[in-house]
Amino acid sequence: METSGGLIGGDVLLNTAGAWGARVAAWFGETVPIEARGPQMGVTEPLPYRIQPVVGVWGGDGTEGYLRQVERGNIVFGGGVERTQVALDPGHAKADPASLSQQLRMLLPLLPALAKASVIRTWSGCEGYVADGLPVMGQSATTPGLFHAFGFSGHGFQLGPGVGDVMAELIATGRTETPLHDFRIGRFVSPNEESVPNIAATREMNEGIEEMTAIPRGRST
Repeated sequence: METSGGLIGGDVLLNTAGAWGARVAAWFGETVPIEARGPQMGVTEPLPYRIQPVVGVWGGDGTEGYLRQVERGNIVFGGGVERTQVALDPGHAKADPASLSQQLRMLLPLLPALAKASVIRTWSGCEGYVADGLPVMGQSATTPGLFHAFGFSGHGFQLGPGVGDVMAELIATGRTETPLHDFRIGRFVSPNEESVPNIAATREMNEGIEEMTAIPRGRST
């Protein structure tokens, strides 16, 4: 591959480009229906350290979200509001200040102390949500040596260690004991359509690499 830093070559390419993963897959003739969305996250001022586990609830009773407390005392929280749509160009997700009050109301049943806490910062990130809610993991259906692991629909940090272990096993040995059939990239190909390399997309791959290297770092998966 030709990048702004020079030529990079190898026998294996692992596509872990997150919300941009479908773009990389398309260079090799593989289509994945994916949307980029941004979660609403925030952190409070330091409070007395009391909460050791990560706490999360999703239900239909008006209580929704998750939070954890760092040893310094700050409460890091998220959930409770809809994720916003994000344009992949430039891929800058923004927190919505208007949603903060609703988010805190959802979290209050979990931690009433939030009612008197000051929120000192909010932020968002760019996450990839596949149409069927499942990630894409496994070998390419068109290109030997290409593997995919992206589209974790907001759960990438949680699943990351296990995903890394499974993909390392698959790449190193050609197989894995973990069932990956449901996550195969070929599931989006209709029975009457054969997954074949997109020659035009492959020809333009090097041009696309420049776009990939411009992806903002530190984004969520």
